[in-house]
Amino acid sequence: MNAIIRRAYSTKTLIPPNVAAATKLTGSAKDAQINQLVDFYKKLPKGTVEASKPSGPWARYKARYIDGDNASITPLLHAVFGIFVIGYSIDYHFHLKHHKNVEHH
Repeated sequence: MNAIIRRAYSTKTLIPPNVAAATKLTGSAKDAQINQLVDFYKKLPKGTVEASKPSGPWARYKARYIDGDNASITPLLHAVFGIFVIGYSIDYHFHLKHHKNVEHH
């Protein structure tokens, strides 16, 4: 029994219960439950699940530069460049503000 439980949790697929062993039970209520369970498993899609494409700007950026084999230093360079642009913009803003307030004699 432990081997079955370990196999169920170790694989990434949904393993249906042993329906043949459950047929030894008696009673119409249990038969109805078994039929519902069998119908549920028959409706499940078969085959492997394809990974969904990332949606949203952050998910696409993460998939492109950070996840898996695509991991690179590029996000660090983007952060350094972004900090530089923000710092330069703030410095330039205060530089212009300084020139507006200076009186020329």
